[in-house]
Amino acid sequence: MKTETDLTQLEARAISKRYGTQRVLDHLDLALNGGEVTCLLGPNGAGKTTLLRVLSGLQRSQTGELLLDGARLDFHQPDARRQFGLVMHQPFLYEHLTGPENLRFYARLYQAELPEAQLRQLLTRVGLGKTRPVPVRSYSRGMKQRLTIARALLHNPRILLLDEPYTGLDQQGCQLLNSLIGEEQANGRVILATTHELNHARQIASLFAVLTRGKIAALIPNVGLSLDDIQLRYQQITQPESVAAA
Repeated sequence: MKTETDLTQLEARAISKRYGTQRVLDHLDLALNGGEVTCLLGPNGAGKTTLLRVLSGLQRSQTGELLLDGARLDFHQPDARRQFGLVMHQPFLYEHLTGPENLRFYARLYQAELPEAQLRQLLTRVGLGKTRPVPVRSYSRGMKQRLTIARALLHNPRILLLDEPYTGLDQQGCQLLNSLIGEEQANGRVILATTHELNHARQIASLFAVLTRGKIAALIPNVGLSLDDIQLRYQQITQPESVAAA
């Protein structure tokens, strides 16, 4: 496990993002620390996915900056994107390739070595170690999600951004994912996950960040909170938006 002085920090400062006349993120500030799991909560359409896309360099913000360990993050630098492991709504898998072939392809894109022993270990970690070598198009939704998680981990990223990672997973898959997140947290990763699955998230979250009206409205440490506690705090923070939309 890394020491506190070695831990990565990703910081967003004054991030704004518009789509036409709609402002989704409004001078948003957020600091994410290695060794912590931050679960991002917010109403549908609040901008959670947009924030993850901006943090990872998939989209550019109109204002603000991103800092990695205190230095401005420049996605024009070839090494910048390799700092991130992403699980987004779209799995971004090649349907005509097998699971191992997908991972080998992405390993080449990331310029990461992926020996066969490491490939087998990674597939076993996500519960696909005994899967037959068939095209991904024949995978179930849950199997595709497991493979997507493996793809996010294969190049040993410092930062994991997970957008609704429990999607398609059964109870066993959710437990396996939480175990993986716990292992990556112990390795000092920065982990940010959006989810509506509060019961699963409560088991692994260090804190909850509530995104509403374009800003992080609250940071709630996950200390002694029951599921009812989290839901009540969330409703109290987001209620004004709900009333205004009614």
